[in-house]
Amino acid sequence: MRITEFQNFGERIRKKIGSTIDLHGYFKGATHRLHFTCAKFGLFEDRILGRVLEVGPFYGYLPFLLRDRSSSYTIIEGPEPAVEPLMPLYEQAKIQVHLLDFFEIFGPTRGANHALPFPDNSFDLVICWETMEHFNFNPVKFVRELHRVCAPGAKVHVTVPNKASFQALAGLLLRDKLPQSIKSYFEFENYQSDGKTAFYGFHWREYTPEELSALFREAGFKVEMCETDIVFHDHGHLTAKRKMLRFINKTIGRFFPRHGTNVFLTAVK
Repeated sequence: MRITEFQNFGERIRKKIGSTIDLHGYFKGATHRLHFTCAKFGLFEDRILGRVLEVGPFYGYLPFLLRDRSSSYTIIEGPEPAVEPLMPLYEQAKIQVHLLDFFEIFGPTRGANHALPFPDNSFDLVICWETMEHFNFNPVKFVRELHRVCAPGAKVHVTVPNKASFQALAGLLLRDKLPQSIKSYFEFENYQSDGKTAFYGFHWREYTPEELSALFREAGFKVEMCETDIVFHDHGHLTAKRKMLRFINKTIGRFFPRHGTNVFLTAVK
């Protein structure tokens, strides 16, 4: 699928949701990154995907793209009001939705059972893109649960921002203002989600390729691929400074691949 076809696909979904839904901006900003990731993991290939689980698709629209090539499609989303406009479309497409608060399941709470609500060997493919960096808990139990619900031979495709990327390192060296993360903490201090004062959009923990690979390997997976690549969020207008930083990022990433923007992992049970 070419990038223009991918963009047009997203626009069709937007029209079904309604033109007033401004969260479609997530798809617009992530279009090239999502398209690049689909191609990198071979998801545009004409093959049957089997039973698919996607963790945290938000407004990436991937479930609607892959549904026809899967025998079943299940997604996990946080109990976030922002995803409610997508619910009627999920129902129409026969996509099963589980609204789960991962902090309540995997976090240090008295009621945490550290278990996903699926039987053993339930899925042939798991997709978890730019989601694990939002986990504010020890991720080991989550990865062990992915291993449990995967069928033998199932693949898990994961992406996270690279903690060792050039832009992350440059940010540590050059930032002289209040860090953006701290600004966000104050901005969403009183955000309400599912009757709680909670916001799930923060990046609590990013990973280097070595860290992500070790996490899945120690949880029982065979790591088939773990590497970095360079892909950016789309902006309508780039300042001269941002253009220069992206050029430097691409150049450094070409000669020092470990410092690419994102980590891409494929693990097999």
